[in-house]
Amino acid sequence: MKRIALPDSLKLSGVERSLALAAILAIFAAITGWMVWLQDDRTTAGVFAGPPRSDYVLNQFTMTALDSEGKLAFVVDAPRLAKHPYLDTFAIEEPRFRIIDASGNNWKASSRTAWVSADAKELRLSEAVAADRVADADSAPLSLRTERLTALLESSRMLSDAPVTITQPGLIMRGIGLDADLKQNRFTLLNAKTRYEKPRP
Repeated sequence: MKRIALPDSLKLSGVERSLALAAILAIFAAITGWMVWLQDDRTTAGVFAGPPRSDYVLNQFTMTALDSEGKLAFVVDAPRLAKHPYLDTFAIEEPRFRIIDASGNNWKASSRTAWVSADAKELRLSEAVAADRVADADSAPLSLRTERLTALLESSRMLSDAPVTITQPGLIMRGIGLDADLKQNRFTLLNAKTRYEKPRP
């Protein structure tokens, strides 16, 4: 095979060859980095960073929940309900609950917002919470006011870590924190202050 000799003007010295190789590698690295950046940008652009959309929404609805034995646990009326798509929990606006405790007492409860667990065993009421036990032959009326209230329906308990006011005929109790055992009709308030009033005729 016949070799073609390059003119001296086109021959590269060792330093020039090294510089040329370095330039080619730099260009290749720049192109590769640019392509990786484009791929990463396309990947992150489609990621949804906000809260997930509701699975479904109900407006002006009534929902009835049964306990594990098929007995009525609660009924709720509200203008709006949204179901979480993954957790199966419910967020409710301005709910009005009717709850049956373990002793068979009826409670009417309302708040600005509420959260209901997927198994309907836990209710969390928030903001302007009002819970009233309806009087009957066995139980006197009782009113409870607070900003946060958790109702554990299976164990028939009501809990709060906020200031609470409980009113019964002739009695007003105020405290911070509540643990109410509705089976035993026992209401425990922390740092409680009690005031007795003469019942109105």
